[in-house]
Amino acid sequence: MEEEINVQMENNPSSTAERTLRPITYISWLLGVGIARPKGSPKWLTIFIRVLHFAVCTVFVAYSAMDFANFGKEFTSKLFEIMYCMNETVCHLAAYYYVCHIMRHYDKWPELMRMFESLDRNISREFTMKDRCVKIRQIFAIIIVSLFGPVSLIVHVLYYYFTNFDQIYASDLLLYYTIAQTLVNSFVFDIVVYMICQRFRAINVIIARLDERLGTYWTTLKIRRIRRLYNEICSMVMTMNDIYGVDLLLCSTNAFIMVVAKLFRIYMSAAEHKNSFIFLNNVIWLIYGCQFVMMCWVCTLTHREINKIGLHISEFVLNTQHTTKFNKLAFFRNFRNKEPEPLDICNYTRDNNAMLNGFGMESLLRTNIERDCVRNEINDFSLQLQHHRIMFTACDFFEIDNSLLTRFISVITTYLIILVQFYKPDSFQA
Repeated sequence: MEEEINVQMENNPSSTAERTLRPITYISWLLGVGIARPKGSPKWLTIFIRVLHFAVCTVFVAYSAMDFANFGKEFTSKLFEIMYCMNETVCHLAAYYYVCHIMRHYDKWPELMRMFESLDRNISREFTMKDRCVKIRQIFAIIIVSLFGPVSLIVHVLYYYFTNFDQIYASDLLLYYTIAQTLVNSFVFDIVVYMICQRFRAINVIIARLDERLGTYWTTLKIRRIRRLYNEICSMVMTMNDIYGVDLLLCSTNAFIMVVAKLFRIYMSAAEHKNSFIFLNNVIWLIYGCQFVMMCWVCTLTHREINKIGLHISEFVLNTQHTTKFNKLAFFRNFRNKEPEPLDICNYTRDNNAMLNGFGMESLLRTNIERDCVRNEINDFSLQLQHHRIMFTACDFFEIDNSLLTRFISVITTYLIILVQFYKPDSFQA
């Protein structure tokens, strides 16, 4: 059996998950962010692409420093200078980390794909997986990256070329490059987490199909398989936290500071009647805000599917107990209503009656033992659900879910109120 599996793996060089993620993998690899890379890509070529993007990030830092030296002529607020410095520092730090991320986790992406392959092979015994929704979301992600990356860059250059050529800054042009990088890196994480969510959904379907009428042996076997599938996904989530822990921390911090800085800059522009780049700033904070919202939403969606597992197991236990009680009541009713049959002493002896009673007791004991096996598997699975709590975290600092999103919005609102109170326009500073 193991030889057949090895032959199938050799005939199929790429897994289903790897084929599904191939478009976004190539884009992430070419943009030089994250750990996603095509199967069989040369290591020297990957390093060369990362060195090239590292140089581009360095050029971006240089132009941002040059623009910042001349930026104080338009906005004289010291408070905004502090916010601007924090924003640029975190943005550049995140860009450098996205480029260098693969150097630490170079072998983790093939390992993650092998885990998907093993998981899908085991799930296919009970349920047929379809990644059509994943492909649709992947196409949508590629369109978003293209729209806010190269397309927005071309539109920005053409607009200010014909309206106000002096407003074209190199740092603003390179900002679209950074936006494309952070979007691709975030979308790779979102799509992989959504694929894990689909696997949890498949487990819920398998649990919902459990039926005691299949027999206690097959029911026990199916529950054991479900436990193994759940354990495999737990290992996969732990791998994702190990890979994207620092990445999620930087992404959350970058989104928070970017949203606060851009909203505060919009307020400053409106207060000082300087309407340049207001539309661009609105687009930027919406991009980073929606990126964070999408990340929290897909993690929350996965947590919902995880919570449904315990609910479906409880429903199966309740239905099984109801069926068992019903069968017992039916047996006793039939036994009570059944008329006593005459005993033929000539055909049955005491030894034969003892033998029949022995067979009846053996059948009853076997049934009770099989039911105990099912009950033990369910109890062990319940303990497994309690002790292996699955969650996506940013280096164990905080969990990524909708509760984090609500705290994110409340903290942004608080900081904006404080900044607005301490800020005074130019007309009031004199």
